[in-house]
Amino acid sequence: MARAYTIVSMFMLTLLVTRVTSSQVDASCSWTEISEEYDYCGDSLMRGVPWVFPLKVCCDTIKLNKMKCICQNVTKMFSENFDFNKLSKLSNACGDLLVPGSYCGVYKIPEGA
Repeated sequence: MARAYTIVSMFMLTLLVTRVTSSQVDASCSWTEISEEYDYCGDSLMRGVPWVFPLKVCCDTIKLNKMKCICQNVTKMFSENFDFNKLSKLSNACGDLLVPGSYCGVYKIPEGA
């Protein structure tokens, strides 16, 4: 009986964690969140310079939303200042935050541009 209770408790905890995590990932990013991520992580993403390991504050910040704010805001301006290839390195350095198969860093040129 105690074992069944433990399994049910673990299942309920898993559902709760999954629900909290998915609701955080689906939330929109505010300009402040986007700005903070670039401010704290910019040195690691800079174009034309060697890779720099991210600061702890960078990793702590992007872990909150699993890099969603950076990934969803990759624009032409991003590509002028930052290196797409360093996004995966940043994810890896901060604890493998990107889901395999995700499209972080893919800049799609709008039609007619």
